[in-house]
Amino acid sequence: MFEERYQKAYSTVTPSQELVSDTISKAVSGSRGAVKNQFVRVSLTAAAVVLCLVMAVPVCAAHIPVFYKIVEYISPALADRLVPIEESSTSQGITMQVEAINLEGNEAKIILSLQDAAGSTQDLVRGEMDLFDSYRLSDYTNDSIVGGCQFLTYDAADDKAYFQVNVQSDKVYQGDKFQFSVHSILCDKRQEERGVDLSGTVYTAKTKLVTLSGSGGLLRDEMLPDFLMDGSGAGEGIPDAHVLDMMRIADCAADDFTLTGIAYMDGVLRVQICMGDNWSSDRHVELFLKNAAGEERYPDHSVSWHETVGDTSYQVYEFWYIEDIDDIAAYSMYGIFHDAGELIKGDWNVTFRVQGD
Repeated sequence: MFEERYQKAYSTVTPSQELVSDTISKAVSGSRGAVKNQFVRVSLTAAAVVLCLVMAVPVCAAHIPVFYKIVEYISPALADRLVPIEESSTSQGITMQVEAINLEGNEAKIILSLQDAAGSTQDLVRGEMDLFDSYRLSDYTNDSIVGGCQFLTYDAADDKAYFQVNVQSDKVYQGDKFQFSVHSILCDKRQEERGVDLSGTVYTAKTKLVTLSGSGGLLRDEMLPDFLMDGSGAGEGIPDAHVLDMMRIADCAADDFTLTGIAYMDGVLRVQICMGDNWSSDRHVELFLKNAAGEERYPDHSVSWHETVGDTSYQVYEFWYIEDIDDIAAYSMYGIFHDAGELIKGDWNVTFRVQGD
């Protein structure tokens, strides 16, 4: 497979004569007078080998770490010709720019900004946004493997949305040249506080067993009552849970929130909400239960799973309050409903150098 890709690249990609001449000139001028003649010959030989590789496969530096390290060692300027330094990148009417980066071992903290591209009339950057977990950082030897993104602020005067991205690799980041890329951006994020009516709470309801895609909260899975979780799971450590079965998922809105059931059974208040199709959006809810004294509580635990109906994959959450409640009528509930309206798929790639201390 690699041989076929190599042969295809070799056969179809050729540099211009100007690049060849300029490369030879830079290699010679960079070596002249700096060291003894023998080292000059070695350097020129190495440069010639690199030049042959450049003539055959100039795109290798962006994809083959060993090749890139050879080119970078001989001439950082030459490496920059193969992988141009681009401090900003524009795609789909949005310009991304890396503002700052802090590296510590295998962890990196990146501050970046998004703004409407010059001349664009779309007005896509106008408030809170999200990178939709579609980003990565590469130092040409290894990529980020886990990460998190936090929206910082929107500056209306400069029309810039700022983010902090934290990424981590399984190896220490090396070198001083990096590429940061993003492939999806969620625009028009918004939130709304809504009341959740507890008057329809039932005290008995059917349940069903589902394989979870996520869970979390103040209580760990092993601390939950057995009638909520099924430890047998679906294999590979994926747990199952017994959740409410009060409404057909096919009757839920694909592009909005749907309250699918509230029940208080066996000392557990369950609130189930369908988030619609979240593969191209990001809907989630923060729930608060308030007692007669005005004291508020987060759910003790929540679980989520997906159900597919036709071509639509619905994401459903169920929130659990695990504590005896004397009188449901004495409580109220509200939620902060977060929604992201428009998914923009593009190709944002910024290549930059990190200056040493």
